[in-house]
Amino acid sequence: SDFIASLQRALKARGLYLLPLTGTLDPATLSAVQRFQADRGLDSPRLSLAAARELGLIATRREDL
Repeated sequence: SDFIASLQRALKARGLYLLPLTGTLDPATLSAVQRFQADRGLDSPRLSLAAARELGLIATRREDL
C-alpha cells in the first residue's frame, strides 16, 4: 500500500489523480496510470518500468537519464 500511495502522490503532483491518497489500487488510480502512459505511447493501466522510473518510483542510474 505504501508503493500505491507513492504512485498516487506522483500522479496527483502531475494533475492526473485528483482523489485522496488511499494506498489502494482502485479504478481511479488505474485510470490515472493509463492517462500518464498514453501520453508516452503506452495505452495500459499496468504501470511500466519506464513510467515508474519517470514518476520517480524506481531508482534510475544517472547514466540512464
